[in-house]
Amino acid sequence: MMPQSSLLVLFIFFSTSQALCSDNNGGMYMPNNTYKLNLITLAQILFANATEVHSATGMAGIGPDKVYGAVLCRGDSDGSDCHKRLTKALDEAINSEAGYSNSLQSNRNVTYYYDQYQAQISFSDQDFISSFSNVPGCTMNTNLNSMTATVVKPFEDLVTKLLRALADAVVSRAEKYAVGKAWFEETGQTVYGLTQCIQDVPYEHCAACLDGIISDRQSKIASGQMGVVILGLWCTLRYETETQFFTDTKMLSLNAVTRSKTHIFQWNNSVLVSVGGFLLVLSISCMAFHIWIRTQQQREKTVFKLRQLYLAIQIAINLWRMGGTNPEFSLYDFSQINEATNNFSIDNQLGQGGFGPVYKILLKEHG
Repeated sequence: MMPQSSLLVLFIFFSTSQALCSDNNGGMYMPNNTYKLNLITLAQILFANATEVHSATGMAGIGPDKVYGAVLCRGDSDGSDCHKRLTKALDEAINSEAGYSNSLQSNRNVTYYYDQYQAQISFSDQDFISSFSNVPGCTMNTNLNSMTATVVKPFEDLVTKLLRALADAVVSRAEKYAVGKAWFEETGQTVYGLTQCIQDVPYEHCAACLDGIISDRQSKIASGQMGVVILGLWCTLRYETETQFFTDTKMLSLNAVTRSKTHIFQWNNSVLVSVGGFLLVLSISCMAFHIWIRTQQQREKTVFKLRQLYLAIQIAINLWRMGGTNPEFSLYDFSQINEATNNFSIDNQLGQGGFGPVYKILLKEHG
């Protein structure tokens, strides 16, 4: 827990001037004393540094009047606006003529939170800079509307998913600030979110801080709330439904990325299935056609050979018949033909015919 002494924390936002919650249970310091002088000196240094990088931490003074401080402006604020808000917050906290209540003036342990989270100031005579404790904090509903019971569960899941994605983005960035949006399909609404740590917080402490407030969110706020802010010394978060409360145009689009990837993945799968199916059918068709062509060719060759054989047989039969009935035609024994061609010598070959080599023969007439 934070020491019960000399802590001053302020959160200032936009143009509102009503504190949401405050804590002033510490000791007091006297006006115009050394502690106040050190506080103002440190504040001026931190404000100047925060103008450049949106946050700063430091210390000033020695002994019991030593002051530790940390300041933070929201990541989408410009330098002049950041300096203006921090200065206004400090003035309203430590000057009685500008303050909201005399009970908050000169308190050494004061926590101040204002609507819509724009700037934060923390001062203490204890070294809270090295403790990284996020208390005291403040959790508020920023939207009094809530989701209907039937969609509370998916809404809470979406908010948690968005905030954790933003927390992951924060701890990977030097500015330790991230904003984003997510599409809630069930109601057709956009949820906007923000997470931020003071830049001087080490990455591991920033991650632990954000994880803590994200995990504790549902135990501090009723489920289904459409707008919530959780403010702390070192890290904060906020989400709103249908209200883009930050000015950044570059943001994490959780659903756009997820849905696009899913869509592309599904489309690619369907294309792969379609193309694969088409190629399979085409391959089978080509194979079947090739087999059919080869079968037809083989069939045609077989038919052609059978026809040739049939014709040869017919010619032989006709010659045989003619040899027996026509004196102009004669049939000879194979031995006679072999002798007449000189054993089928190539010297007697006249050429090549449809049925094979053609030979010149000299035959003796019968009888």
